[in-house]
Amino acid sequence: MKMIKEIMAVTLVGAMLLPLAGCAKKIERMRAKDFKNGIETVFDDDEYYSYGDTISLADDDYIIAFMTADDDDDARDEWEDIVDAFQDMKDDKKFDGRTRLVDRDTYGYILLSGDCKDKDFANGKGYYYGGIFYVEDELIVVITLKDKDACRDNIDTILRALGLPRP
Repeated sequence: MKMIKEIMAVTLVGAMLLPLAGCAKKIERMRAKDFKNGIETVFDDDEYYSYGDTISLADDDYIIAFMTADDDDDARDEWEDIVDAFQDMKDDKKFDGRTRLVDRDTYGYILLSGDCKDKDFANGKGYYYGGIFYVEDELIVVITLKDKDACRDNIDTILRALGLPRP
């Protein structure tokens, strides 16, 4: 009987710790070509701007970008600025919706789904659905600014194609 209780106790402790273990999806570095292929699951190649390793699409509905920094330190500095602005927005209660922040040494991401009321975060106010991603020397943004099912579906399609986490 004592052995059964011990097994049950260990099983319960393991079950309680499982949600805390590694739920964050590790993201991997990608090439500009792979990013282009990912966004071309939704958009034609004439709908976005591409120059070297910089790719962007910005209009009233979307902000989608892939940028390579000069080195890992520059990308990390930019990422830390983004995280600081995100934390300030959260502390000031200027986001109504779901968010998730993962911040590791060589990668991180912020997932957003809701309304932002902070001009200091992502240069504006309004609806955000998607994510901001950092890995080594790359920064990636895949967000819709419209609270429409079709726009959210497009973002999910791109994120799935790129192997990135979705909100």
